[in-house]
Amino acid sequence: MSGVRPVLTRMFTPVRLDDPTPTSLTRGGALAVTGLLAQGVLRFATSLLVGRLAGQAELGVVASAIAAATILALLWPTSTGSAASKFLARARGAGSVDQARAVAAHLRRRMLLAVLVLAAAAIPVWVHLDGGSLTGALAVALLTIGYSGYSFTRGVQFGTGQTLRATGWDVLCVALGLVTLTLMLLSGVRGVALVLPLAVAYGVYAVAGWPFGGGGKPEPARRREMDGFVALGAVGSLASAGFLQLSQIVTRLVSGDEGAGEYAAAVALATPASMLAVSLSLVLLPALSETLGRADEAAFRARTDQANRSLAVVVVAVFGSIVLCSRLLIRVVWGDTYAGAAPILAVLAVAVLCTTLGVVAVNAMTARSQRGMAINVAASLTGLVVGAAVWAVVAPSSGGIGVATGYLAGTLVIAAIPIGYVWRTSRQRWAGLYLRIAAAVVVLAVLYDAQDRFGLPLGLDVVAALVFLLGWIALNRRDAARLPWPGRSGRSGGS
Repeated sequence: MSGVRPVLTRMFTPVRLDDPTPTSLTRGGALAVTGLLAQGVLRFATSLLVGRLAGQAELGVVASAIAAATILALLWPTSTGSAASKFLARARGAGSVDQARAVAAHLRRRMLLAVLVLAAAAIPVWVHLDGGSLTGALAVALLTIGYSGYSFTRGVQFGTGQTLRATGWDVLCVALGLVTLTLMLLSGVRGVALVLPLAVAYGVYAVAGWPFGGGGKPEPARRREMDGFVALGAVGSLASAGFLQLSQIVTRLVSGDEGAGEYAAAVALATPASMLAVSLSLVLLPALSETLGRADEAAFRARTDQANRSLAVVVVAVFGSIVLCSRLLIRVVWGDTYAGAAPILAVLAVAVLCTTLGVVAVNAMTARSQRGMAINVAASLTGLVVGAAVWAVVAPSSGGIGVATGYLAGTLVIAAIPIGYVWRTSRQRWAGLYLRIAAAVVVLAVLYDAQDRFGLPLGLDVVAALVFLLGWIALNRRDAARLPWPGRSGRSGGS
């Protein structure tokens, strides 16, 4: 009990900006995975309960409402969370409590102003998308506020070294959201109002993690740097993370509520594993920022290399399994009525794999300079344009599978540019790694085509996935042997 009491005390008192909880990058990553896994469970359970109990069309409406709120939050608040993670960690690395408080206060003011504007904008946006539902628009506005606050305060807690506190609130708020959603569904609530449990869960988290201790003003140059970081991050996030949310809305426009529900079912299974990369970002970005604050270039390069190799080993295994088990997963989780979502899931899994593989490079560029951020933004915008061009050609006639194909085309561009940049500028030895990844994707395509072409029994999907996993681990045995320490400094060489 003596060890539990300090943790509970930290959780239920205002977040401290000057007293981090010591933790290793490995333990911090594990805690971040736990918290984001909990949030992924909330998102997935929302989709599953709505889709199973209320039907495919209702799922399409709810998924589209979540997508709209998420896109609005990406316009500024979510990048404010990333800024908090980076600049609070930098202030911590420099040992300046006053600087940390000033950073928190500045970002807090900017976030509040942005979220008020975006919540107001959510009302006409949803009225237009949904054909005039003012009640639904208010629910989307509340979700925009809640998700914005969650994104900001999560970054604050990770930037100030409060990883355990953040994870504890993740778990508590997920439990609150699931209980609220279940009660609403059992009482017969339908439509956009079903996003309110998410809004409540995110809102409670935001209040619990709010940086009340912030105060003062950073120097003008630092304010400009932070505002520029957030602005660039907002554009980049809108074109990358917002790309997937936009694909959900595009599917609803071209395929209606039923098609949007089918697409949402595939997204719900394709995206949870990407939480591994998001959790790594939450821990890796502050860690890389600290190494730069110490001017330790060798540690920066080594951490980037090790994180990239470890992430590649894990995510290719995970998403490859999803591709090969897509038919089985859809039938087991969603039922026969959602069978058309299987090919969409296979394409989306490869797309999310591409996005996830670029995460380490994106974080390395973001930590180093504003120029790196600008390159990431340019990559995201280019990928979005490529994806939209594919949508314009194939989505009207192909529906969800056409939208997924466009998303895959765009993510290839979004991931390739930062990976290539870091590979060259950091002089990493990644040629062998990416040749193995390319070979793995080819094998996945061949095996999936065989499943579809010959109508193989669903039970053989698991066999195919196991064979793929064994081959992949054997091919990457050196990097696999160093798991689960993605941020441990060590030899950065290898092929």
